[in-house]
Amino acid sequence: TQSLVSEDKTNNTANVRHTLACEMVPLCRDDLVVIGKQAKGAGKLTGKLCLVLRVSSAVRLITVSPSREFDVASQCTELHSDTYWRGESSYRLFLSSRRLVRFVVLDVELCDDERDRYNSDDSNQVYEGPQSGVSKYALADVEVARETDFGVNDETFMCVTHLGHLLSPGDVVLGYDLASTVLSSEAEFSIENDVTSNFVMPDIVLVKKIKGGQDQSRVEGGDDSAESKHKKGKAKSSGSKKRDRRMKKEEQKQQKLAAAAARMGLNTDEDVYFDEDDFIDGEGNSISAAVQKENEKFEKEVEMDEDLADDLAIVEAELREQSFSDNEDDESEKVDA
Repeated sequence: TQSLVSEDKTNNTANVRHTLACEMVPLCRDDLVVIGKQAKGAGKLTGKLCLVLRVSSAVRLITVSPSREFDVASQCTELHSDTYWRGESSYRLFLSSRRLVRFVVLDVELCDDERDRYNSDDSNQVYEGPQSGVSKYALADVEVARETDFGVNDETFMCVTHLGHLLSPGDVVLGYDLASTVLSSEAEFSIENDVTSNFVMPDIVLVKKIKGGQDQSRVEGGDDSAESKHKKGKAKSSGSKKRDRRMKKEEQKQQKLAAAAARMGLNTDEDVYFDEDDFIDGEGNSISAAVQKENEKFEKEVEMDEDLADDLAIVEAELREQSFSDNEDDESEKVDA
């Protein structure tokens, strides 16, 4: 729709506000979705539990229990908007990505068909982009263990996943732990009524590989973030923060003074004493004229460079304060004596 906001008849211009309304598919990437038995347009995925791989102009789905006899492409389907809205009730959200759990990969072995397709041996080829020469997804038998079970028990799980070319032993991967997840009543109803009887429910569904601490906030069990905050220590009080800021400011001031002194060739850390020989060159001639010339050159530099003049003023003020404090200390020592 469009509505007129303002109009200028003199200049023949108008300000029109356009309003667009759209409906978005209530599915997100990495979600688990149950496709009902009566769904149309889902192909071989009808009556199965599927994983959402991508959401764009079409929703790309793959079964969570792929068969080793077929390749990955034949077990995926793209769900277009018109197909979804015609049978919206046949697509039910099973679990969202907030229920993901961290697993550690113990072993990866490509399925026989995938190994023959790429003429590879028992070693797994890792996908590193289009230039790597392998497809991104490949079926593989993967052995994983819960990250929280390390040091507690030796329970491991075997599963078939489409991430065969992305995983290597030792990687951390996010997945759904269907073996121990407590399902809602709606999810249980979907499994009992919408899934076909020949569908094999897996214990683990691997979703994606992660690097380092990525997606930590999306992993089930937010206590980890609280523990990490606790390890870092308590928050500092306002008084300690003020002291830190004051000390940091003083340190920056000292660094600025030292840099200015070094820039002008001064050494404020040591006392400098001059001797008459300092003003006589090797031939015994006076170099007062040369010194005067250098002084004039330095004064011109100060006039041309405002930053140098400011630094010089700061250093002179600092030296005056230091000499004044030294004189006070000497007078106090004389009084005490």
